[in-house]
Amino acid sequence: MESAEAEAILDGDRETAVVLLMRVGELIESNHRLEARVAELEERLNRNSRNSSLPPSQDPRSAPPRSRTPGSGRGPGGSGPVIRAGTVRCCRSSG
Repeated sequence: MESAEAEAILDGDRETAVVLLMRVGELIESNHRLEARVAELEERLNRNSRNSSLPPSQDPRSAPPRSRTPGSGRGPGGSGPVIRAGTVRCCRSSG
């Protein structure tokens, strides 16, 4: 809308100007709601197993692959029996 048109509306028809201003207010509120929704959806889109509680199987295909960290060289499992220096281990008697 050109400024001349806006001035003509203000000069000529007060009722039309009020209706238009109310509509502008509605559009501003709608715009704020839509901006909040877009921000929420972008946040969801950027969520993956590294920055949320999602399991890795739920990662989107666009998520970067999880890097495999090199192991420590130890095998899986617990620490096993502890043998202290100076002790002698012998067979258990079953009796």
